[in-house]
Amino acid sequence: MIVVDLRGKLPVHKTKKYNTRKASDIRSLAIHHSLTFSGSAQAFATYHINTNGWPGIAYTYVIDKDGTINQCLDHTTVGYHVGNSNKHALGICLVGDFRNQKPTDAQYKSALELVRWLQLQLPNAVEVKGHSQYPGYSWKACPVISMDQFRLDLNRSNKNGDDRMELSNYQWNTLESNVNQLLNKKIISDKSWLEKVQKRTITNSELNWLNNVIAMRLLK
Repeated sequence: MIVVDLRGKLPVHKTKKYNTRKASDIRSLAIHHSLTFSGSAQAFATYHINTNGWPGIAYTYVIDKDGTINQCLDHTTVGYHVGNSNKHALGICLVGDFRNQKPTDAQYKSALELVRWLQLQLPNAVEVKGHSQYPGYSWKACPVISMDQFRLDLNRSNKNGDDRMELSNYQWNTLESNVNQLLNKKIISDKSWLEKVQKRTITNSELNWLNNVIAMRLLK
């Protein structure tokens, strides 16, 4: 899974700012499509600011057609993407108009990997829903793909996944930074956690526990 960190690198409104939330407030992951045949996080940010008058890009993540995952906002930033549900939902947008296209295999795989990883990072985000499944958006043709199938594929990947975690360099570095903070703040005292992260030998179940500690004690 390739993650490109675009936080602080995209256009933002001159005066408006998004609200923030606790990581523990996030209860769902919202899947969108861009409704455009092509596009990029940069283009979406420009549109959301200049046309919609929003503080910045609406989505926390944008997945390009080649499968590249772009992180656009902090998890604690409340982007505008599902109306009254914004505070409790994190937005993931796949580039494409799925009324006439299908996600590329690389996009779809990246979306599954990202959601799986986010649910470990954000243990309260148990729901995975399409844009049209949020209150007030049943009329919206978004993301068009079958969310029932997506959730089935997600469960299948969770069950069949190797217990040894395979994360990107960016994710390993973020995890190492969080574990260092846990140790420095004496939230945990066992330095073997840091060694496991540095050696990249941490397992799925261990990461799940560790991320619960990070969410509840470090990011609250």
